[in-house]
Amino acid sequence: MTPPSAAVVTSFYVTVKYLREVTPYFRKASIISEVGWELQRGFLTGAPPSPHSPQRADTRYLPLQLCYLARNFRHPDPDNRTLELHSPDGVHSCVLRATDATEAVAWFNTLHSALNVLNGQALQEASRALGPLVGDLQHIGWLARRPPSENGRMSSESSEDPERWQSVFAAVTDRELRLYESAPWSPEAWGCPVDTCPLLSTRLVSSSRHTDIITFSVRCGTSEGVMTHHFRAETHRDLANWARTLVQGSHNSAQNQRELVCRCIWQGQPAQLVVHYENGFTLLEGSNTMSGREPRTLWKFPFERLRMSADDGARLLWLDFGGEEGEMELDLECCPKPLVFILHNFLSAKIHRLGLFA
Repeated sequence: MTPPSAAVVTSFYVTVKYLREVTPYFRKASIISEVGWELQRGFLTGAPPSPHSPQRADTRYLPLQLCYLARNFRHPDPDNRTLELHSPDGVHSCVLRATDATEAVAWFNTLHSALNVLNGQALQEASRALGPLVGDLQHIGWLARRPPSENGRMSSESSEDPERWQSVFAAVTDRELRLYESAPWSPEAWGCPVDTCPLLSTRLVSSSRHTDIITFSVRCGTSEGVMTHHFRAETHRDLANWARTLVQGSHNSAQNQRELVCRCIWQGQPAQLVVHYENGFTLLEGSNTMSGREPRTLWKFPFERLRMSADDGARLLWLDFGGEEGEMELDLECCPKPLVFILHNFLSAKIHRLGLFA
């Protein structure tokens, strides 16, 4: 007898489907379909980008314009076989691994060359469209930046720690170094950098290589003191381009500025310090509009007489011209760092000019 709990199957049915209908059930979709990023609008325009020809299911196009190409940035590889492509908005990334380091270098160099061409085109396009907004663009591109600590100095943590670097898009204009969290894709974004450094008070202070990491540092004199930015470049050619652009930009800003006038106190009396690119230092008595006469010159020295300068980082500036007068102490009533950096750029530009044309 059949136990009461047992079921009796008297018949069954088999359903047959064509292979093309059941393929999705046992074959995973191609991983390539998960790769890539879509651009919702063209560079500096609200119109969507031109569509590619119809894509196959196993093909994806990655637009390279203003992408960030890096190695050992977010995905360290001791074998140096990987490349990282990050989208212009910093949201998406694609990590590619080659069979060996040699092949990885070949792919990196090819992509790097293509990105340089596209960056040059974007630079020209942005210069034409954004001149009144940002000034004359000189150089643009991606860098990695060490987050500044509270005192503006580099953290003691290892420079090779990928978590200690953040990607920034940098642009050098005729007036300043501008930093963005992502590639500025619209005119509105170009007008909103996260950091700016006036080239007149900015100096390239060092560049070095730690193992495979190529770095350089930029210091800027501000009303809050000295702000230091530590950057990482991907190639020595990139480093040379950034260094040349920043140094030339600082020198050009100094030559264009020509003269700087700031209020100060000397020997307890109000005065004006005039630093002129050609004429050097002039201290004038404090202006008195009621007297109706030109302010009297208290002292004047050319740049060649300057032996030493120093400051207390708060409000005092000391200038030593090597004369019987001794060291000149000026109370600027504010942080002297911007003036000190501008003075250094004046001197550097003059020395550079002599080296080129003497």
